[in-house]
Amino acid sequence: MGRDDSRGILRRVASLLVALLLLAPGTVRVAQGCPFCTQQGPTLGEQYALAQVVAVVSWQKSTPAEGDDPGSTTFEVLELLKDDGQGPEKKAQITIPIVRPGPKGTLELWFASTTSGKLDWVFRTPGSPEAVKYLKSSPPRDTPTAQRLEFYAGYLQHPTEAIAEDAFGEFAGAQFQDVQKAKGGFDRLKLREWLTDEGVPASRRGLYGMMLGLAGNASDREFLKQFIEPSTDEVRIGIEGAMGGYLYLAGEPGVDFLEQTKIADPQTPFHETYAAVQALRFIWSYGAEQVPHERVLKTMRTLIDRPALCDIVINDLARWKDWSLQDRILGLYGTKGFDIPSIRRAMIRYLIASSKDLPEGATEPPPHVIKGRELVEELRKKDPKRVSEVERFFFLQ
Repeated sequence: MGRDDSRGILRRVASLLVALLLLAPGTVRVAQGCPFCTQQGPTLGEQYALAQVVAVVSWQKSTPAEGDDPGSTTFEVLELLKDDGQGPEKKAQITIPIVRPGPKGTLELWFASTTSGKLDWVFRTPGSPEAVKYLKSSPPRDTPTAQRLEFYAGYLQHPTEAIAEDAFGEFAGAQFQDVQKAKGGFDRLKLREWLTDEGVPASRRGLYGMMLGLAGNASDREFLKQFIEPSTDEVRIGIEGAMGGYLYLAGEPGVDFLEQTKIADPQTPFHETYAAVQALRFIWSYGAEQVPHERVLKTMRTLIDRPALCDIVINDLARWKDWSLQDRILGLYGTKGFDIPSIRRAMIRYLIASSKDLPEGATEPPPHVIKGRELVEELRKKDPKRVSEVERFFFLQ
């Protein structure tokens, strides 16, 4: 597959993801979790808080499946970490109709809910002495989130992978403001090491880059700058987090640097430019003190003339209510390179959104609303069917 093909696929995937985020302007919500983390399931701490009974059990024996019999596995209760009075006795034998491999003594953590005196084991997960110790020492869920994150920061990249993944999950589900408050508990040198360690799961590097930006100093700013500077055909998962962390440390000069190295040259690999766009979104949402919104808009507007990114950027500008490109968008509509359906729809959505952006309590429509209405009608004459389709589904997006 050539570079152009790869860019096309990546651009289409990114466009789809952005389209899913674009609600009617004014109603869109910024994601509350970690901006650079993949979605995680419930953590052990969350499961513990929800359960009425939590037990440490050990594998005893297994009966293989035979005919209609699905087989079974017997465990022994070693310890109750949490009990509402309806949990099993210590050393009780519990048999489940599932075949689980041994060997004898293998630990698991079981979480149960109780309803009308009935125990229901709703979640089971492999355990270990380290995992049991980790769960026992985890702070209660009513502890302020930032304080809990300081605890979990010490378990990121723990030698027991399940513990490291669980600690990462706590960060992935936390609001940015809480991650920011917990920065005093971050080990800067370890974060730098993890960013360059190929053994670290790529899915965590975005978080680590952002964390370094929050807790770092001038030397970390230079480290991040050198880390993100190379352009490569290889997709660097998590590089957007390092770019976001760099912007948090560098401020407006950082935007200048990203623009020069990742945005200005159309030959820069699409995934590198898109990562820079993600970093700009991050600093828009969480770093207005570091980089004024108008500076972010200045760079984002330069991408409007790039077909590979046009629809993505238009969606962002609409969410941010930047209506300064109304005429430019109308001029590009349907021209060579900008005549694909996704770009046409994004342009129509932008103009419709601008025509509906009435400030609360306004008695007269502002200029951008008046112009937006006029431009939508111009497009209606050019492309009535598509305008009608976008209007029909506008409030469902």
